[in-house]
Amino acid sequence: MSKATTGLMLFAVLAGTVICRQSPAPEGIKVKAPTERSIKEDLENDRKQKAYRRATKEAQVVYRRLGCHTTYAEATGRVAFDAGVSPRILAALVFVESSCNPDATSSADSVGLTQINPRVWHYSRTALHDPQRNLEIGARILSGYIRRYGIAGGLHAYNGFGNQTDEYSKKVLTAAGIQAS
Repeated sequence: MSKATTGLMLFAVLAGTVICRQSPAPEGIKVKAPTERSIKEDLENDRKQKAYRRATKEAQVVYRRLGCHTTYAEATGRVAFDAGVSPRILAALVFVESSCNPDATSSADSVGLTQINPRVWHYSRTALHDPQRNLEIGARILSGYIRRYGIAGGLHAYNGFGNQTDEYSKKVLTAAGIQAS
């Protein structure tokens, strides 16, 4: 071997040694053993995420069919699932109430996507102008009415027990793509 080759090999070995000495040793990987509880929580979270995705898709379909932008489809799907309300019905209610406009205000002073009246329901106008909060409140109100009166009756109650022919319920159900009976 020539002196040049030996010198290069010695340089490479020394350079590698210097690099190795300057690098900190890697820390050990810490892994927690899964518990029965953590496994159940993970499975429940996976189930809930799948349900949210399905609900969001249902809301998207309704919004698209009605000509609305799908900006609020994910929030609508999540809120509907959490409140136990059909995402199709909640999306249709948003369309009928506000034409999917979060800044909508009615002549009766109802506010937001789900047109909630702050004087009746005792929420601040600021809270009701927040689309997420408005959807949560509207879904909770609708859910309570549906549990008490059924779907058509719940929609009728949501509308303040308006006209006797219950045209509002039919309008929302038709917008949702559900055959009104």
